[in-house]
Amino acid sequence: MNKTLSLSASLENLEFFLAHVRSFVASCGVDAKLLYPVELSLEEVLVNVISYAYPNQEKGNIEVSCSWDSQQGLVIQIMDYGTAFDPLERSDPDTGLSLDDRQIGGLGIFLTKKMMDKVIYERHQGKNILTMIKQPHG
Repeated sequence: MNKTLSLSASLENLEFFLAHVRSFVASCGVDAKLLYPVELSLEEVLVNVISYAYPNQEKGNIEVSCSWDSQQGLVIQIMDYGTAFDPLERSDPDTGLSLDDRQIGGLGIFLTKKMMDKVIYERHQGKNILTMIKQPHG
């Protein structure tokens, strides 16, 4: 089973994307506890795409695709045709430093990598594709 939603990359559509994933998870009969880390990760990734993928007032879409795989669990792909950006290349922030001494940025993807079981980035045919996988027991 696969469910996809494509909308313009705007903060006004953030709740629609989150509701899309909630609805998919509910239709799979998956434990609702799985939803918290998924929603938090998805929101972080979407806000970054909305904020940075389409610079200079460019208009673009985001596509969020959900699927359930009996081996992997919940698979969510976030796709856009914006500026190429691999968030996984960024070094993890030094969480041992005080807030004043830390560099700005990077905490969201760090948390996403910690909360999800697997996060994969690829650039294919001009498209950024970030895949997040959450196992029901993870």
